Amino acid sequence: MRLVALWSVFSVAAAFLAATAQAENTVPAADSYKKAAQADVQFLQTRLGELAQKQAAGENLLQGHIKPALGVALLLAAYGDALGDSTLKGEALKIIEAINAKKFQDANALAKNLTVKPGQPGKLDALPKPLQPDAMLEAAMNPYRLSKVGGLNIEKDIRDMIKGNNPLKIEPTAVEVLAIRTAVLSAYAFHYPNPEAQKTPADKKQWEKWSLESMELSHQLAAEAAKGSTADEMKMKKLLTSINNTCNQCHEKYRD
Repeated sequence: MRLVALWSVFSVAAAFLAATAQAENTVPAADSYKKAAQADVQFLQTRLGELAQKQAAGENLLQGHIKPALGVALLLAAYGDALGDSTLKGEALKIIEAINAKKFQDANALAKNLTVKPGQPGKLDALPKPLQPDAMLEAAMNPYRLSKVGGLNIEKDIRDMIKGNNPLKIEPTAVEVLAIRTAVLSAYAFHYPNPEAQKTPADKKQWEKWSLESMELSHQLAAEAAKGSTADEMKMKKLLTSINNTCNQCHEKYRD
């Protein structure tokens, strides 16, 4: 029985590494990850500046603004690995520690010095784990929130681009950044199934399957969007639809 369990763990790990390798081969990491990192540095600098200012003034800090900042810092830590930028990763982890300690002045000071300096591209098979397991999934999901409540508007942007009436224009540059974000957030989600997805081995396996599918679809989307003006709009829309469908299936079955 123990050998079966060990083999199951090995098989899942092997599947994740294989899917990650396949996805990384699809995406021009030195380009797409850099664009996403630059966009998220800007977001984090703005958000932490606001939080630091509010904390100094004694104003109420909304969790809907704090948690997406944690999620974006998680993204930057992963980008650091993918880009071979150890400084970016290290500073992002320090920012996560400061946010967790509610030291927003410190987090803001660290964020002001964030830079993106790619080195030798790495892999996402060993993601940073700076938070307790039960907090990792929540942090990774918060960037999907609406921008009007503090998130990156990822979920709404996807749905708006694929809707039938008056869809949001599919801009390759914006889609490329969105796709890298969803790929990395899906990679994080793979490791942290929620309680509903841990009820049975079959549930956990299904959660992992959907996480891997979302990650691979996102990498395919980033690769297409990276073509810029020559990107195939119909192909991007089809991939966005598939990502949305995968997310919906997971939410319907496991959202608690």
